[in-house]
Amino acid sequence: IYSRLASYVPPSKPGSLNTRLCPAAARFISSLPSAALVVDIGCGETKYEPSSGFLLGVDPCSEILQKSPHHSDKCDVALADALDLPFRDSTADAVLLVSVLHHFASPSRRRAVLTKMHRVMSVGARALIVVWAFEQPHASFPSQDVLVPWNLHEIALNGRLPKIRFHKDSTKEQRIIQNSIAISIRSEDRTSPSVWIDWIVSKVKNSPSPSLPSATPHFFPSTKRQTLLTGIRRWSPSLGKRLSSLILPIEDALADEMSADIMRDAVNEAMATIREVVFYRYYHVFRKGEIDTLISSLPSLRVVSESFENGNWNVIVEKMNPNKII
Repeated sequence: IYSRLASYVPPSKPGSLNTRLCPAAARFISSLPSAALVVDIGCGETKYEPSSGFLLGVDPCSEILQKSPHHSDKCDVALADALDLPFRDSTADAVLLVSVLHHFASPSRRRAVLTKMHRVMSVGARALIVVWAFEQPHASFPSQDVLVPWNLHEIALNGRLPKIRFHKDSTKEQRIIQNSIAISIRSEDRTSPSVWIDWIVSKVKNSPSPSLPSATPHFFPSTKRQTLLTGIRRWSPSLGKRLSSLILPIEDALADEMSADIMRDAVNEAMATIREVVFYRYYHVFRKGEIDTLISSLPSLRVVSESFENGNWNVIVEKMNPNKII
């Protein structure tokens, strides 16, 4: 979805400070001392470039980064994600983690993001964490883990790839929240699809003709095997074909491949005429105090302030000197 959105987002102007999306970030940047080195994790098009100092932004979406003013003398960007920051330890005077943490689907991954953030912060540096709040003034989420709809208009221009525009309902927060879909996030165990993927990928890599475990029909039904194969094919078509030959009879594998080709052609034809598209993004919406609990599990990091604004929790944290912690 972010690659699709990038085709609509206008390029940012170097030196500009966009306050429309997150006033807390604008205030945080403005409060920093001059010549501060700011690391923006999940920077997008670097809307919060400071008027003084320097900003280093990272984002996993290359199309979005192309919209950022990364050729300015106050900003540079890198293609990276929050779990693999390409910076030395104790580098940053300040960190922005705006609208990022709520996209990670487990407590361990959210803690891992904060651990990486903590690593690049210098002693005395502060970070602003902004997440979507479970507590909303005008609507109610069905769960803390939700799929949230994002509506777009696609307008074809002379038969070329469609230009993307925001849907008229995209800014209606109440409707978006009420139309979100509750999901359940469970911890992995030995019967989970991810464990199964790890097993079969390792077998395919290390053996020319691996055999399936005897317990396969019991803990992974055939219907789930079929769903799993479909997902693997999207990731690696060649691996998917090899796995099909191991798990499915040759007739079923050929029939499945033909069905996939027909379905892909049908979807492409339908998408060529579609005018409205609904995407879903995962969110973990935070309750009051939940960030505090995460921060308390990290050494030499303390919460400075927590505030609620525009349906978000804004939390400022500070890295302390570990040698002076009592």
